[in-house]
Amino acid sequence: MAGPFIPTLKWHIKVLAVLLVLCTAAFFIISYAAGKLPAPYRPTKPAPEATPWLK
Repeated sequence: MAGPFIPTLKWHIKVLAVLLVLCTAAFFIISYAAGKLPAPYRPTKPAPEATPWLK
């Protein structure tokens, strides 16, 4: 019978790198898909009066 799985630092780095790549790819894919939605569902920029800190 094998002992318990003890992840190493190298294993953690690989897993975190894969998660970073997947999350980044998902963000850009979803952002691109949201830009292709019909007019009322497309993302819009907030009005300058509503967000003065973005000026």
